[in-house]
Amino acid sequence: MATPANPTPAGFRRHAARLGLLLPLLASAGCAAGGGGGSGPASSEGIWERLNQPRPEPLAGAVRIGVGEIVVPAGAWASDAPIPAGLGFQELLSAGLLRRQDVHFVERRRFAEAAERERRGLPRPPGAPPVGVSPGAELFLQGTFVEAGPVGGLLEMRLVDAESGDVVESFRVTAPRGADPTSLARAAVGGLLATLEGMGRLPAWQDPDPGAAPASHRPSGVPAQAVAGFFRGVAAEDRYDWEG
Repeated sequence: MATPANPTPAGFRRHAARLGLLLPLLASAGCAAGGGGGSGPASSEGIWERLNQPRPEPLAGAVRIGVGEIVVPAGAWASDAPIPAGLGFQELLSAGLLRRQDVHFVERRRFAEAAERERRGLPRPPGAPPVGVSPGAELFLQGTFVEAGPVGGLLEMRLVDAESGDVVESFRVTAPRGADPTSLARAAVGGLLATLEGMGRLPAWQDPDPGAAPASHRPSGVPAQAVAGFFRGVAAEDRYDWEG
């Protein structure tokens, strides 16, 4: 049984495509340019053209997935960013799911305030897209990151049934000490895909960027400065500052 429809902006599709593709492409650009994550030779016009493509339609049978709470210790990763590390990691996971066709990512968090403003008849600020609807999620992905001293950390992930609240599956991602959040988010997406495949819920799809969802942790090459900038953008969204 489907959950109630969730409010989302109709104009979110194109913005989501840019967000969902940006981090995997930054990593591949960084590796090709020597691992620095900069704007080297791999930052070609073709890459930026891909950022302008609309979000792909999910395949038939793709499970509707929402990202729930991710608990991360305070001060992890981009500690100077104006949002909690868990919220930032939640958005990195969402970015990894937005670009996929074998899952149907359902946005749940970003637009609660936008929907409330529209319900009350308040005007949209500059740059804010209108609100539409999306189908409800079937499963929510939740998790906790546990630091494990000098050996690294563990990301304990759970798939929760949206209607009953029951945990239907779980999986674990191990990370070496100092693992960057982008690489850990990608490994979490890879773990999710493996879990869905084991459940018989993953349609066949050829990923054009296989490094965006590896089977285990791999360094991403995305620098901490880029992650902090991404987190600041999320904070601007939370302030409903679309121009910012």
